[in-house]
Amino acid sequence: MNCKAITLALGFLAALTPTPAAEAPPDPADLLRAVRSAQSHQKANLAGSLRTQPADVMKRPVEASFRFIADGPVIQYRFTDPDPVTLRIAFGAGGSDLTQSGSSSDGKFTPAAYGRRVMGTDLTYEDLALRFIYWTAATIEGEDKMKTRPVWRIRLKSPGGTSNYASVVVWVEKESGALFKAEGFDGAGKLIKRFEVVAAQIIKRAWFLKVMRVETFDPGSGKLVSRTSMEIEPPAES
Repeated sequence: MNCKAITLALGFLAALTPTPAAEAPPDPADLLRAVRSAQSHQKANLAGSLRTQPADVMKRPVEASFRFIADGPVIQYRFTDPDPVTLRIAFGAGGSDLTQSGSSSDGKFTPAAYGRRVMGTDLTYEDLALRFIYWTAATIEGEDKMKTRPVWRIRLKSPGGTSNYASVVVWVEKESGALFKAEGFDGAGKLIKRFEVVAAQIIKRAWFLKVMRVETFDPGSGKLVSRTSMEIEPPAES
């Protein structure tokens, strides 16, 4: 996987223009601004799926299929299975707005609704709308290497309210600004969820998500509760 120019707009699904690397840590607000601005450059209509497998393999997995439609700063997830529901995310300068149509709960999402699961999977509406990339309390904690690439490790603090997370740590590649990984923690600093890009693909000279792994943990024991896979299919050849 060439990880030089990919981030996601799940959010986690948009290619970034390169951001020059610097010897001194950059302003974390600038890095997050670059991630957010990437949403306005995407054009796509692709098939995808979500699959949540509980850690207990004897339990039945939860699956949902969708169309991923990106048109600038507006992204739609059009689910057809198990239910016909459209989720529309509008990424703006100050936040992301999520609306739903095709179900009994049509309309704009309230803050309390963002914690619910998407189509019964372990991915929440808060995760899908990438609300944490708009948090303003951000600190660069240090440098790491992921997939041989140098990255900045940034901690974001929740402004409070109804977020599932008290803080989120993101790993952003120095050279490109690509978002490689994110981890969400509770108020006690215990890991709740981990997001990581597993594979990417080139579509019309742009990098797109191919597979993202989302792992949910029990904060008390630290044990894996379930693993969700988001997969985006390549377009059919013309």
